[in-house]
Amino acid sequence: MRKFKLVKIVLVSINLAFLSNCQNSKWEPLFDGKKLPPYNHYLGIPDSSINIPGLKKDSLGNYIEGLGWNDPLNVYSVVSLEGKQVIRISGQVIGGLILSENLANYHLRLKFKWGKIKWEWMKGRPKDGGILYHQRKRIRHELQIHEGDVGSYWAKKVILDIPASYSSEIPEAIVKAKPFLQPLVSTLHDTMLVFNHDAPLHHFDGGNGGKDWQIVIANPYNEKPHGEWNTLELICWENHAVHLVNGKVNLVVLNAHFEEDGKLFPLVSGNLTLQSEGAEIYFKDIQLKKLDSTPAELIDYL
Repeated sequence: MRKFKLVKIVLVSINLAFLSNCQNSKWEPLFDGKKLPPYNHYLGIPDSSINIPGLKKDSLGNYIEGLGWNDPLNVYSVVSLEGKQVIRISGQVIGGLILSENLANYHLRLKFKWGKIKWEWMKGRPKDGGILYHQRKRIRHELQIHEGDVGSYWAKKVILDIPASYSSEIPEAIVKAKPFLQPLVSTLHDTMLVFNHDAPLHHFDGGNGGKDWQIVIANPYNEKPHGEWNTLELICWENHAVHLVNGKVNLVVLNAHFEEDGKLFPLVSGNLTLQSEGAEIYFKDIQLKKLDSTPAELIDYL
């Protein structure tokens, strides 16, 4: 039995080394340090407290149209920070900065840290942001960037599996945000799903006709103190994905599909987007490497 275990360990080590050597692609920058990526970056409907001349309002003073591809508030910009050019997202209006379109089979690596600004309409809530991936019309995954809860999974209308178990030990960040989000996010409860490498797969079937949010809390928490840079990694292979925060895996997505015209399709590609969600956030060292074989981080799950 001991010999068998030793042989098995050696074979697994050789296999992982082989897979690692198969990833021959080089890291390529998605941000050149000079200007924003060359895509249309969208913005939604601003809060009524923001003054935007010419944008339509209703009789109560609320905006009734979004900014679309226009950015009169300079929500997305390139600035100098600590002697280096970085991407700044002010967060003043909900939206997304597209890093790349229609990506599949890749390893993303970047650094982020929070700025000082949190807008008035986010008062009482933790700072918020996110990385949307495999994004397409009305469907996408999200690696949540939420102050105190980085790496969690949020989605809608996706059919998938995640190793997870229910727990009442909810991050303080989610507890604080829940009163503000619960009217829109019915799946925020006192007991929620938490990623667990050893747990059975929890299957999401698309969620009540696409109405319910699919949420799994990241585990372990591995964020650095406020003001420090955090390294985020996202590994996407076929219709699976891995979230890493500062070098540690804290969530795994498996067997993702979406439904269209009554048929199921694997969710294997889409846009890669940085979210604007009410707080100032900085990004730098944004790099991507294409994958040509199963990454080692997924071996245990496939």
